[in-house]
Amino acid sequence: SRRMSSLMAAVKANDPALVSRLLADGVSVDAADAAGDRPLIMAAYLGHTEVLEQLLAAGADLTVLDPGMRATALHAAAYAGRTEAAGVLIDHGIAINQQGPVNGYTALHDAVWQNHLATARVILAGGADPSICARDGQTPLDLARSKGHPALVSLLETVVATG
Repeated sequence: SRRMSSLMAAVKANDPALVSRLLADGVSVDAADAAGDRPLIMAAYLGHTEVLEQLLAAGADLTVLDPGMRATALHAAAYAGRTEAAGVLIDHGIAINQQGPVNGYTALHDAVWQNHLATARVILAGGADPSICARDGQTPLDLARSKGHPALVSLLETVVATG
């Protein structure tokens, strides 16, 4: 478990050299730490893009979920407004429209909820479906309106109109 947490510490410290060394030593790229957090999700959430690329190159599992909301690394990047990390995950084929089972949010919902315009743009450009409803029945556009995020409202209105 010390080796397992050493990878997470290297991810959090944004230390690509140490990440590289640990992976070369055979540390599992997907192993959760004591809290159940995964290196891929942590790197995405913190926006540590070079480390994220290393984890993906080492075969990190894009389907791992965080222990709380049971959401993907793309949700984490979207929530934190990590636009570059979101783009990397999309380029590697992460499930872009996956809904978290707790609130039914897609990554696009998460970006809208936290008012991350650039991140929402990247997720939409990656092929996100803006018509998906969360558990509360709200599409990302509905959420943008209810939260009072005018730039996101106009972005999503344009996307929905051009369908």
